[in-house]
Amino acid sequence: MTGRCVTLDKPGRCFTLIGVILAAGRGQRLGRDIDLEKIGPKCLLPIDGRTLLERTVSDLVSFGVDTITIVVGYRAEMVREACAALGRKYDARFDLVRNDAYLSTNTACSLQIGLSDIHDDVVIFNGDVLYDRAILDDLLKINRTAISVDNTKPLTEESFKVRIANGRIEEMGKTIPIERATGEFIGISTIGGGDLLEAKRLLKNLVSDNPNNYYDFIYLSLSEGGNLAYSFTNGLKWTEIDDIHDLKYAESIAGVACGARGRF
Repeated sequence: MTGRCVTLDKPGRCFTLIGVILAAGRGQRLGRDIDLEKIGPKCLLPIDGRTLLERTVSDLVSFGVDTITIVVGYRAEMVREACAALGRKYDARFDLVRNDAYLSTNTACSLQIGLSDIHDDVVIFNGDVLYDRAILDDLLKINRTAISVDNTKPLTEESFKVRIANGRIEEMGKTIPIERATGEFIGISTIGGGDLLEAKRLLKNLVSDNPNNYYDFIYLSLSEGGNLAYSFTNGLKWTEIDDIHDLKYAESIAGVACGARGRF
């Protein structure tokens, strides 16, 4: 699978980029408070007039991306219908792939499925993340395998934490003591085409070891080989929507510009 050549802020610098959105999960915690049977997976949550999915698609298209892979599972037919409408609106092409085992697996399995036919640079989104577009802009300017890290938000035990030392990611995971962590991985990342084979190998091992593993851990291994960069959010707003409190926070920030560069 190939996408359109994308040029950012470096004259003559052009690379092929494909978007991958992970949207297979059911969202059980949020489902305790709202009826996801009617709404569908969390990527279809409407926030200030637009779904999370539309916001991400709009951003990708604005960067010249016209090929978007979405990993579906729960209420896949609703995502398919949404993509048909978004394809017409944004002139985007969607490739929907299924994680039929979404109830018994986690994001490592979904990403393994999503990357199976991809051979170019890829930008990966957790489907339940609302983010300031400037965060994506900063990440893509790196032009290599990289993750976006929130370096200002107060951390909790549940945060997927990152420890950076001497410009290198040394640790990742929820078990890192808060006082040792640099920040939190926000669920937006890139994998350069040259790192894809290794990323796929790491995902295969993660899934074989435990189908409920998170894909995030492949980045720690890539970092050990010196193949991982990062960008900081530096106070730009974002949130993962896991529960009703996250949803209310997302609604509160969706229409608010964050500083001189911020916009959703």
